[in-house]
Amino acid sequence: MNPIRLALVGTGGRGQIYVDVVKRMPAGRVVWAAMCDRNEGVLNDFCDRNGLTAPRLLSVEDLVRRNDIDAVLICTPDSIHREPAVACFEAGFHCLVEKPLATNPEDARAICEAARRSGKLLHLGFVFRYDPCILRLRELIAGGAIGRVIACITHEAIGWFHGSTYMRRWNRFRKFSGDMLLHKGCHTFDVVNFITGAYPTRVAAFGGTEVFRPREGAASHCHACRLTDDCIYYTDQGPEYRERFYNTAGPQVLPEDMCVYNNEKDSTDTVSLTAEFTNGMRLSYTLTMVSPQGRRRMTFIGTRGEIRCDMEEYRIEYWPLPDRPLEVIEVPRPTGTGHQHHDRALFSHFLERLEQGDDPERGILDAYMSGAIPFAALESLQKGEVIAIPSP
Repeated sequence: MNPIRLALVGTGGRGQIYVDVVKRMPAGRVVWAAMCDRNEGVLNDFCDRNGLTAPRLLSVEDLVRRNDIDAVLICTPDSIHREPAVACFEAGFHCLVEKPLATNPEDARAICEAARRSGKLLHLGFVFRYDPCILRLRELIAGGAIGRVIACITHEAIGWFHGSTYMRRWNRFRKFSGDMLLHKGCHTFDVVNFITGAYPTRVAAFGGTEVFRPREGAASHCHACRLTDDCIYYTDQGPEYRERFYNTAGPQVLPEDMCVYNNEKDSTDTVSLTAEFTNGMRLSYTLTMVSPQGRRRMTFIGTRGEIRCDMEEYRIEYWPLPDRPLEVIEVPRPTGTGHQHHDRALFSHFLERLEQGDDPERGILDAYMSGAIPFAALESLQKGEVIAIPSP
């Protein structure tokens, strides 16, 4: 079998992850056919640093004219996935698109429609689908461990420090992130779809910006503020703050010491919503950004029992009916640092789908529905109505 010829669009952090994954793979399965970024300096530095000899392109227009590419990895910033993805599908390339698929429903539908017209694979970069704990949950529920699933309760608890960093970065603007409900929540919404094998049909939401509201008397930046003794979010930008920021947020650009209350923003920070699913299940989901620790908790309730999971503790509790004792299901944590295991598994699954000629339709539906709840929830917040989710 000939190697799969790959192109990379966007030579930033996620692009680096895929290059690292390819370096650890056996030789001969894939080959880099092109590297593309509109910033020539960033592109050259990326290729030089990684020893990449593939052609370097400065536009997607140059990329789609090539006839030596099978699949493209779209790793541009969240808000600019549509243009490269649609162009690549129209050129007949398969695409792996980083999450979220898009930051608004119009762009999401456009990408899905282009994928469907092309007959090529759309694969979304949701690493948690490959987490051993998530896979075990899916296995238990699909196997009927709790009977018919009737409810799911989830809490997206973003740690207070981590949450504040988002309010100093690009994520606080919907035009870039789609809202924090999409940026953080799409992982959870996707795994709920994946675990249950169902999709949302309608949503009602309540919430808004409840924590990071304007604060009277506070300055625009910490260094000019008189209220620092009474502010848990104060930063002096010193070594201690920098270390915690990088340990929490990863290799990001250190943001200014702007006030998390008084800076410009339009993202929510607190949302509760209810969603109905095609299997009759109801989801109750809450996003908060002021938790003592960041945690993702999920409870699935069925007609024959209950399953609880805390992703930080990496523990599954199985409570079967009637009156049977609690069973704690141990799941070994994946080896490696960060998402190394998940990134390898995600990329390998994409390659397997290409090699096996997988049906593209399921990937299209999965991709669209991963953002369907946040999009409908934001509309519900605006209109005060229950919002039906349209098909892609």
